[in-house]
Amino acid sequence: MTDILERVAELRDRRTPFVLATVVASYPPQSVRAGAKAVVLGDGTIEGWIGGGCIRPVVLDEAREALAAGEPRLVRMNAGAARADASRAVKDYPMTCQGEGGVEIYLEPMLPAPRLCVLGGTPVARALSDLAGAIGYVSVASPNEADAVVVATMGVGDEDALTAAASSGAPYVGLVASRKKARFLVDYLRASGVPDERLERVKAPAGLDLGGMSPGEIALSILAEIVQRRHSASALAPTPPARIPASTAVDPICGMTVDRATTAHTLEIGGETYYFCCPHCKASFAKANR
Repeated sequence: MTDILERVAELRDRRTPFVLATVVASYPPQSVRAGAKAVVLGDGTIEGWIGGGCIRPVVLDEAREALAAGEPRLVRMNAGAARADASRAVKDYPMTCQGEGGVEIYLEPMLPAPRLCVLGGTPVARALSDLAGAIGYVSVASPNEADAVVVATMGVGDEDALTAAASSGAPYVGLVASRKKARFLVDYLRASGVPDERLERVKAPAGLDLGGMSPGEIALSILAEIVQRRHSASALAPTPPARIPASTAVDPICGMTVDRATTAHTLEIGGETYYFCCPHCKASFAKANR
């Protein structure tokens, strides 16, 4: 347990996406016990033990989807009757191999916290930093390290700050300024040699039109726009989370999803390769196709 928790801390420090899998219930004679944990990495590696046999491919498949969606889910295998009110966050599976008992495993995707760079020491800048921190955003000093950059200098070093922001790779760049002031700054940067494709990325005035005028209200409108864009089709993260490979096959005996790259149970018949979750399924298929 200590090793897994230390590994979780290490991956979070490195801003590496992963899924934390926790066994929340175990039904005899399953050997894995409630509380067991494992880390599922983006390349399909499982560190830790949450069960073998049919459990592993199901966890890999569901972890892939949880990581892509950024939403947790509960996987139940041989855990009693399927819930009538089950949502997409609860997945029920049979235990199709020779294993007995059942398990319930909670899959929690761990994605890096979004990073925000606020340039300026104005009341709007301070209010924005405070609001963003309250909902889990990490403040960074460099625009090149950020997922969103907001220029809130408002008259003090506007040109240099906007040049740095527009030249960064941040998917969101916002400028706190009136439309007239924004046009002046953009024209100045264009004349200074900043490419148009960089300037076109600048949202000015920054924020949704909520009608607020106070520093706190302006900061709220900007943060709302950042959150909205982050959860839209064009997400804030410059690089999408690594996804577990979807190179899977279906076991022809039990119907279980099998990872082609990791399963040790394969059989070639008539030039076609079949993949199995366990030796029992492989033997049953071979017997039926003699």
